[in-house]
Amino acid sequence: MEWFTNLIDWFKNLSEGWQTAIFVTAVSVGLAVIAGLFKLLFGKKKDPDLALEIIDNTLKENKQLRQTVKQLEEQLAKPSFETNIASQQSTPAPSAEAKELAKLINKDDGLYAQALKAITEGDNEKADELLDETQEFLDHVQQQKDIAQAKIYMARMQNASYAGRPMYALQYCDKLKPLAGEDSQILNEMAAVYYNNANYREAEPLTKRAIEIDQVSFGKDHPNVAIRLNNLAQLYKDTNRLAEAKPLMKRVVEILENPGGEPLPNYAVALNNLAQLYKATNRLAEAEPMMRRALTIFENSLGSGHPSTITIRKNLESLSQ
Repeated sequence: MEWFTNLIDWFKNLSEGWQTAIFVTAVSVGLAVIAGLFKLLFGKKKDPDLALEIIDNTLKENKQLRQTVKQLEEQLAKPSFETNIASQQSTPAPSAEAKELAKLINKDDGLYAQALKAITEGDNEKADELLDETQEFLDHVQQQKDIAQAKIYMARMQNASYAGRPMYALQYCDKLKPLAGEDSQILNEMAAVYYNNANYREAEPLTKRAIEIDQVSFGKDHPNVAIRLNNLAQLYKDTNRLAEAKPLMKRVVEILENPGGEPLPNYAVALNNLAQLYKATNRLAEAEPMMRRALTIFENSLGSGHPSTITIRKNLESLSQ
């Protein structure tokens, strides 16, 4: 405990003013921590009315209506029974208290509140219609919540990837699966994480599905489709399926060629990738002109000192080695 003794000696050597200031600060911090713990352990829980407000937005600003609806829910949960004399069966019926509460609900008081009123008044067909509309609203709210949650998981996954922690990013793939739906961006991001973890079996179907979705959404010649095709081609290349990779890489080059326009860096990347595939199959005579073309594009668009330009130049030099 030598450090503690040194701390005491240091405190004693301070002026009285500093000692007082440090003491007051320590007490304030201590009280704040205690207050925080107390609030965490014994503080107010989630508002039980929140679920009601979500499905019936009119309840949010109308405390009286919210109270009426809660009481009506309770009454409908414990119905009285009226005996059906003909069949000698007991049929549940809303209580008298429920009927009185239903009278307090107006036609402008929201779908859910009106549905409870219709149930109480015996208009079951109308109640079903109102509850159908309420369900549609709730589904929309849930959909927006799922979209927001997916964005958070996506950002966490990307943050882990950019931090050089590909294995840590995997956990968010599992969380995203039920939320991905037909979002090609999410599917592609998940595929990238699996790919970076060499889990090609999981990455391949996600990449293929992203391609299908983008082809329908944007058309088969869209740059987004080219990006997805390139990803799949790289996966094939890395799993030594070169024959399957080649037509995909050639298709990427065709999409990004931009005839009549300024050649773009993405086109140069596609040329380089195809050239690398030709190099892997010892077709150096076909690879060289592609690499030279890619190098020219990078030098003109990015400059001779750009990292991508330097990489292409090294790739070209390696052909003769």
